[in-house]
Amino acid sequence: MRVAWFSKAADLAGNPYWPRLQAELEALGVAFESSHASTWTARRWLLEHRRTVDVLHFHFVQPQYMGPGERASLRRLLKFSSDLLLARLLGYRIVWTMHDLVPTWPKEPAWVERLARFAIAWLAHDVIVHCQEARRLLRSHFRRSRRVWVLPLPSYADVHPNQVSRAEARIRLGLAQHSFVVGFIGGVRPNKGLEDLIAAFEQVNDPQAALLIAGRPWPPQSYVDEVRRLAEANPRIVLRVNDISDEEMQLYLNAADVLAFPFRQVLTSSSAALAMSFGRPIIAPRLGCLPELVGQDAGFIYEVGDVAALASAIEQAARADLSIMGAAAARRANAASWRDLALGTLSVYGATL
Repeated sequence: MRVAWFSKAADLAGNPYWPRLQAELEALGVAFESSHASTWTARRWLLEHRRTVDVLHFHFVQPQYMGPGERASLRRLLKFSSDLLLARLLGYRIVWTMHDLVPTWPKEPAWVERLARFAIAWLAHDVIVHCQEARRLLRSHFRRSRRVWVLPLPSYADVHPNQVSRAEARIRLGLAQHSFVVGFIGGVRPNKGLEDLIAAFEQVNDPQAALLIAGRPWPPQSYVDEVRRLAEANPRIVLRVNDISDEEMQLYLNAADVLAFPFRQVLTSSSAALAMSFGRPIIAPRLGCLPELVGQDAGFIYEVGDVAALASAIEQAARADLSIMGAAAARRANAASWRDLALGTLSVYGATL
């Protein structure tokens, strides 16, 4: 079986999800076609590869209809949709993994973005999601309910090294051993809601508490600058805005007592899954797949955008038995493997042939 991914794993740097899944699929006998661009290819390519490529698997569709000036182009969306119809007529099978409900960086006009989601939802033979709530959202937003497959996110426990103890991690990061440390890892960008986390932490009445924020800066720069300004105003906040190496990731995860992910918008979160894989309970909003991931015993759920509720969750975490919750987090996050995800994906590919 030969598959073409859009975008290619090599073009999706910074998250091990795609290279790990591709490696597992290759181990199961899937061959990946590389003679195409990550954005939608020419119709000649479809005609030339109709007997050698079986599946077109879309992970992100926004690049397919971006026009000049970083705007969503109706003309390009119509071409993309007509190309999908041609691909179906030529015998290709189309799979879409809905990683997010709306793009991380939505473009104008918004109605073109929404129309694009309807197009891929209706023209794909199969849709993969990572939780039951995502299946429900797919049905309610895009009216797609047939051939939708729920494949849980796999464990991230072996993605990064994990040999550094809590004590050593805190020494290397300059954190006090007795402090209650709330951590955040992930991209520093508007949908992450870091201003809510900082505002909530300001309400925590514990002079020994610390907030550790670490992650790669993303556009717009104005948001990164605002987070810097807010963090620098509080000496209890440690901010590291830079790329995190595989070796360094364990420092931030092991130094924290609990990880907080104050998303404003999200469907699935590899960062949250990674934290739980390391045995860390998490604080997260009632949004997307997060409540299913956390369950009843692996963290604290609050209502989206409620800073007071987020502050209360942090205070609850400070009083909780986090060792028990951390063990539950690890069990939940490590229940599925990359091989499980690959086998599920392969069955979806097989079901479409």
